[in-house]
Amino acid sequence: MKIFKLPDLGEGLPDAVVREWHVQEGDHIAAHQSLVTVETAKALVEVPAPWGGTVEKLFAAADETVNVGEPLVGFKEAGAPEPEAEEEAGGREPAPAVERADSGTVVGKIEQSGAVLGAEVAPSTTPRRLATPAVRALARRLAVDLTGLQPRGERFTAAEVRAVAQQAPAAKAAKPADKAEPEKAQMSPARRAMALAMSRARDQVAPMTLCDQVDISAWWGKESATLRLIRALQQACADEPNLNALYQDEQLRPAASVNIGLAVDSPRGLFVPVLKDVAARTDDEILQQIEDYKEQARNQGIAQQDLQDGTILLSNFGAMAGRYATPVVLPPTVAIVGAGRTFQGVVAVDDRPAVRPLLPLSVSADHRAVTGGELARFLKSMLQALSR
Repeated sequence: MKIFKLPDLGEGLPDAVVREWHVQEGDHIAAHQSLVTVETAKALVEVPAPWGGTVEKLFAAADETVNVGEPLVGFKEAGAPEPEAEEEAGGREPAPAVERADSGTVVGKIEQSGAVLGAEVAPSTTPRRLATPAVRALARRLAVDLTGLQPRGERFTAAEVRAVAQQAPAAKAAKPADKAEPEKAQMSPARRAMALAMSRARDQVAPMTLCDQVDISAWWGKESATLRLIRALQQACADEPNLNALYQDEQLRPAASVNIGLAVDSPRGLFVPVLKDVAARTDDEILQQIEDYKEQARNQGIAQQDLQDGTILLSNFGAMAGRYATPVVLPPTVAIVGAGRTFQGVVAVDDRPAVRPLLPLSVSADHRAVTGGELARFLKSMLQALSR
């Protein structure tokens, strides 16, 4: 048997959870065909076949955890006899070569072989799936059985799954329970990834945070606040490149381009997709990419490559609540910008009090790699860019 082991999917986690198999034992598949969807570190990842062949064994069931480097799929070795043929041929003389050539089987008659092969060949079409992998994973986590249910549209949505899950407790409450059992909660891959990342930040980073607020009346209500934040961050990175950098092996390496990890909140958890090389992209391209990431986070999950290679992070937590924060720096990056909730505040304009929209900013940096002066100049650059 030729064994394919779970590869390192690049998220820093030692394992992944099997969410859906796309093949079955006995299927003949081509190289690069999708084998399985696994969940790791906030991403649903489809793992392709490294080579073509016949699937002999699946080493894990749905919702099981597989460690990186452990067997995932076993392929039948080229030239090995089929299991059924081995059982029938045990203790018998091999059939003549001419008979094998005529019938296409190890033993048996021509009339039988057609029926057997016809039963073993996998169907050429797969049944239509009524939910995306992300929605099916959500249904499993909420213990919702989609079998026998019909979606309102072409496919089930996450909202429909949650609606069914909310009805389930009421139905259970109506039935008398013999004995209450404590609930057993299993930490999801996304939360385990968060725990590992926060542990690394706690153990490795020397954090410092600087806060201020800026009058944004010049453009507030006329332009996208997220886009203005991204462009201001881009300008600040150009002015203080040591904050757009990676700190690894006790070496600070400023990045050649500004790749902003943008926090995106979704029902499945927090995603941090990366807007790569923002200086080379138009405003419309950036806004469209953000909308695409939001849609992917709500539905099928964000592609693995889009969650990597960030050089600085932006958290727009003010869209929900809060003015100031102490954002956590995630190594190997050295800085993160937090934008709070815009509020109406009193400022001095021509020596007179005036009410203006004010945007709070909180910037954290790793003091091992960044000086206090660099952090202050970075924040000052952002304030100037946002005030115009």
